[in-house]
Amino acid sequence: MYKICSLFAGVGGIDLGFISTKKCIITYANEFDPYAVETYHLNFKNKVDSRDIHLVKNEEIPDFDIMIGGFPCTSFSVAGYRKGFNDNKTGDLFFEMERIFKEKKPRVIFLENVKNLVGHDNGNTFRVIIDRLEKAGYKNKISYAVLNACEYGNIPQNRERIYIVAFRDEKDFEKFRMPMPIKL
Repeated sequence: MYKICSLFAGVGGIDLGFISTKKCIITYANEFDPYAVETYHLNFKNKVDSRDIHLVKNEEIPDFDIMIGGFPCTSFSVAGYRKGFNDNKTGDLFFEMERIFKEKKPRVIFLENVKNLVGHDNGNTFRVIIDRLEKAGYKNKISYAVLNACEYGNIPQNRERIYIVAFRDEKDFEKFRMPMPIKL
C-alpha cells in the first residue's frame, strides 16, 4: 500500500480518488477549515490534523510515498484578488508543501489548483512552482495539464483545473500518462 500525505485535504475529494484504487492509505491529512474537517471525519476513518500547516513540524508527519494537495487557490484564481505569492493569507502555502517535500522526498507529488495558476503573474507563478519541484529532485520528471472535470466521467460540472504530477524516479515518470477524456 502506498502511504499518502494529504495536505489541504478539504473534504477529501483527492483522497477519495487515491483510496478508491485500493492501493493507497492516508497516513496523514491536514486541513485548517473546521467545516471541511467535520465533513472529512464523517467520510474517512483517519484523523485530520487541523492545525495551521505553518505550525506542523516535518518530524510530526509520518513518512509517506505520495504527497497530494490542492493548495488554496484564492491567491491565484480569477475570482480572487490574484495577489499570488504576495497574499499574506494563502499565497505562501505552496512553500509549506515545499518545506515538507524537500525533507520527506516522496516518490510522487500530486498538485491540483485553478487553471489560472498557469498564467498568473504572466506565468511566473507556475515557473516558480516547477522550478522548486525540479530543485527538490523531480527535474525532467514532471507532467502537467489543464483538465476539465466534465470530460472525465459523468460529472455535471465544468471545472478546469491544473494538475501537476512530479516523480522522483525516472521509471515511475515513464509509466505515467495524463488521462484521456472519456466520451460521455
